[in-house]
Amino acid sequence: MSVIDGAPANAWALSEPSARRSLILCGIGALFGLAIAGLGLFTAHGTRTSGVAAENVATVNQVPILMSDFIQQLRAVDDVSLAEATRPQKQKVLADMIREELYVQRGIELGMQADTIEVRAALTGSVEAQSASDATMAQPSEAELRSWYDSHSNDFADEGRLALADYVLPATSTPARIAAARNALIAARGNEAIEGRASTRSSLMTQGEEFYFAARIHLGDRLFAAARAMKPGAVSVPIILPDGIHLIVVRSNVQPVPPPFEKVRDRVLSALVAAQTKLLTAANERFLHKRADIQVARGFE
Repeated sequence: MSVIDGAPANAWALSEPSARRSLILCGIGALFGLAIAGLGLFTAHGTRTSGVAAENVATVNQVPILMSDFIQQLRAVDDVSLAEATRPQKQKVLADMIREELYVQRGIELGMQADTIEVRAALTGSVEAQSASDATMAQPSEAELRSWYDSHSNDFADEGRLALADYVLPATSTPARIAAARNALIAARGNEAIEGRASTRSSLMTQGEEFYFAARIHLGDRLFAAARAMKPGAVSVPIILPDGIHLIVVRSNVQPVPPPFEKVRDRVLSALVAAQTKLLTAANERFLHKRADIQVARGFE
């Protein structure tokens, strides 16, 4: 029997396949570990901690939003303490603080430094101004301006004007009493002395003609909507409200008329740029939120 270095040759032949298998298995294990690590690197959404510390209300990319700052902001915005604040108030304030932190971090990415409150405010404003700048630089064509005007022409119309008399009957009035009062108002043909004998006039509008915005305030949304759609001299159908049954007699109704495009072109351009800025700002915020690692303390979601 042959001997290699003092060991039998068949013993070496038996051990060689076992060593090769061990090396292969070690290699497979190493590759598997590297694959898991690589998958984690490419799919991780930031580096998450086990939770939000008690002194913080949230973290944005591991930068804490302090509970003390949150409470101070609640007091400044809504004049309430943490215990008094409602859930919507907390959510609104926290959303604004997260938004500010995202903008500050974006500003730092652009090469600015943030170490004071004043600088942080400037960073936030600078990032917001980027959206406005992008919208301003993208000058719309005349066709785009006209299209915007056509779909928003009422926004540029002059304020309408309305004059009316509002008569109110008791809520307990019978249908016959209501019908008689309405017929009397129709027959009066705008004569206030005769109208006064039919029913009692309310004090909602007694100052003659008013702009639409003022008439809406005085009448309320429901009465204003009915009056706005009526022609001069018309009497409304009975409108039942908590304070009684209203009958409106319209004296005059000057509907708002959109001016020609050429007259308000500059206003149309400003409005379109403002709308585009709003869209770009919202898209920018969605992008910053999507890529950020934001954690919120329990109870403040």
